[in-house]
Amino acid sequence: MYYAGLQAKIKEANPLAKFVPCSAHSLNLVGTNAVDCCTQAVLFFDLLQNVYTFFTASTHRWKVLNASVKGLSETRWSARDNACQSLNKNWSLIINALNLINNDDTEKTLTRNEASGILNKLNNLETAFLSIFWGQILHRFNLTSKKLQAVNIDLGVVCELYKSLITYIIDLRSDKNYEYFKQCAIEKRPSKETTVEYSDFKVKTYFVVLDQLRSQLEKRNEKYENLLKNYNFFFKLTEMTSIKVRKNAEILQNEYKDDLSTLFANECVHFRSHLLSIGDEAPKTIQDMCGVLRKNDLIGMYPYIDVSLRMLLCTPVSNCLTERSFSCLKRVKTYLRSCISAERLSDLAIMNIEFDVTAKIEFDDIINEFATLQSRRKI
Repeated sequence: MYYAGLQAKIKEANPLAKFVPCSAHSLNLVGTNAVDCCTQAVLFFDLLQNVYTFFTASTHRWKVLNASVKGLSETRWSARDNACQSLNKNWSLIINALNLINNDDTEKTLTRNEASGILNKLNNLETAFLSIFWGQILHRFNLTSKKLQAVNIDLGVVCELYKSLITYIIDLRSDKNYEYFKQCAIEKRPSKETTVEYSDFKVKTYFVVLDQLRSQLEKRNEKYENLLKNYNFFFKLTEMTSIKVRKNAEILQNEYKDDLSTLFANECVHFRSHLLSIGDEAPKTIQDMCGVLRKNDLIGMYPYIDVSLRMLLCTPVSNCLTERSFSCLKRVKTYLRSCISAERLSDLAIMNIEFDVTAKIEFDDIINEFATLQSRRKI
């Protein structure tokens, strides 16, 4: 509940303003809560960091490894995916390197004991299971998180992606999938005993992690669905009857009486007929609908539909790009540029942020034009 914070101030200025949590950050929190939900998961990620710390603490150990290992990060959830993927990819190389260091009489006793401790943990069947299990889950979460950070998605896409992860987690929570991961873990270390009792591990770790992931995903997805529910009829305009379209449009109009006219419902019914007349080429997404209105110069014909669609598209679903601008500014403003003007600093930051655009610019033409200017000394 908010009382005197930023949300309260915004609500005071505009009661219709709604808080939208960053979908990418929310997904990271889902993973964080799942990692902390049971002891085995916590110990596994501690082991990942220990492996990274052990080999990066010495150039000699790194040379013996002759492979890449990744560490964890407190702020970037994708680092956990990278760490898990590197462990799975270089599993045999890491085991061999630890064996070499453990059996090397020239190594310090402390180093050999540390290598032996990590080796014993990696040889554990549960560790092999978790490395495969988390590797697959984190990979899907990481790719979904990157999609959620895109600039061309809306609330509808966010709900779709969250639902896909919920279904994915539900599918994994089965005895067959559990046996699949178990068999993969056994094949990963075939020379070791495979008679470990797994019933407790399945109930206290495997199911616990999946249940926590599902619970957190559903909890956060509910927030986005509540924000989207009054706009849902736009996604099914051609599938609904005109009466149902009218009723849903009236609900949205009643919520934003100052922005949408009482004619909005009738306008939606007409727009439904318009989409039906287009047939298979009818737009399916909110962005496509806005594009059709502009491309065909239909805004004057459907003014309030344009307003409602823009309201939905302007609802932010992620603030990752905004945060990156601050990180970019930190990289641009070094001690060598401490006296740089605010205007130039802002321009450099924008050029860095919009790298995709600046990379396509022909710099020779810009340099030649700059060289011909008499006022270049003022810059």
